[in-house]
Parts: sequence; C-alpha cells; structure tokens
Amino acid sequence: MHRYQPRIHLVRLGPGQNIPVSPKELQEVEHKTFVFPETVFTAVTAYQNQLITKLKIDSNPFAKGFRDSSRLTDFDRCLRQKT
Repeated sequence: MHRYQPRIHLVRLGPGQNIPVSPKELQEVEHKTFVFPETVFTAVTAYQNQLITKLKIDSNPFAKGFRDSSRLTDFDRCLRQKT
C-alpha cells in the first residue's frame, strides 16, 4: 500500500515558456503549490489474497494483458471458447 498526497500547482508562464513537467523545471518558474490534508489517500498496490487479485483482474476491462489463460479453470476455459 502507498500513501498519496495530491498537490495543485499554479504556474505563471510568460510568452514562449513551456509547461514544467518535472519538479526541477517547476522550481525554475514562478509557481504556488497548494496541499489539502483532507485529500490524503492510501492506495492498494498489491493484494495478499490471490482470489481478490483474480477478482480485480477479471472485473477490470482494462486488465486484458493480465489475464493469463494458464490461470483459468476448466470451466473458465470452456466459457472463453464459447464467446
């Protein structure tokens, strides 16, 4: 699990200046950063329970690359062949 703290950066750019894309570039331009303590959140990056991991992958339409056919049960393989 990881804890995250979102930040909002307001950057004043002059003509010809590019939007900073790294912390170093941000320091080189006039800016103001706002932090709201109530927006802190913790995200789960890995699950200890393999069944939960499988459920999350199977329920996520964007996780097709994680769906390994070797993990499928005979029932799941049969369902896949029919679709």
